[in-house]
Amino acid sequence: MAMMLENVKRVEISAVNGRLDIEGWDNDHAEVSYTVHGEAEVEVEQKGERLVIREEPKKRFLNLLGKSGWAEIAVKVPRKATVRASTVNGEIRAREVSFEKVSTVNGRIELENCEAEEISNVNGRVRAHLTLAKSLKAGSVNGPMEVEIDEFEGDAKISTVNGSIILALSDFCDARIKASRVNGVITFEGIDPENPIIGTGEFKVKVSTVNGSVVVRRV
Repeated sequence: MAMMLENVKRVEISAVNGRLDIEGWDNDHAEVSYTVHGEAEVEVEQKGERLVIREEPKKRFLNLLGKSGWAEIAVKVPRKATVRASTVNGEIRAREVSFEKVSTVNGRIELENCEAEEISNVNGRVRAHLTLAKSLKAGSVNGPMEVEIDEFEGDAKISTVNGSIILALSDFCDARIKASRVNGVITFEGIDPENPIIGTGEFKVKVSTVNGSVVVRRV
């Protein structure tokens, strides 16, 4: 199933057992395609400039054998559109997308050349390359985080519980870094640990972990 939707400026995607693949492109319209595996339903609805996509297993009374279905969902969105995406028991892959929030439970997040305000993960892992971090709040419980950032637009807070953090920052980040840990080790690479500042130090970057290590490197 595939469809085209015009005049989309905001996208909201939620999935149970689903796999999301989201890509930003130069066109003014959005494109949605999906493949259903087993007993699952996908709803696509446009409300003005807002596009809402939902995936979930079929209700029990329609699914007599109780089989768990899921869907692969591919979405192409205008680069200027704002996106919120979440999965439970699934994964999110995205390229050149501007996220307001991206989150998983029992899954993983992989972002390439994206912008983001909030990243959240429980029982999974996060790998993200952000061209722009917009007042970023990124957190993981029971999973590691690898985050590379080209530039900040606001302060940032990156934290894990029972997971390690690898944070790579470019020379354009203008960051003042404060790192803390409980039961772990903090390592700076290419950054003075006594005065961990990159550029002007305009933006405060807090990095913390409980039961994990922290590596902050300059790239």
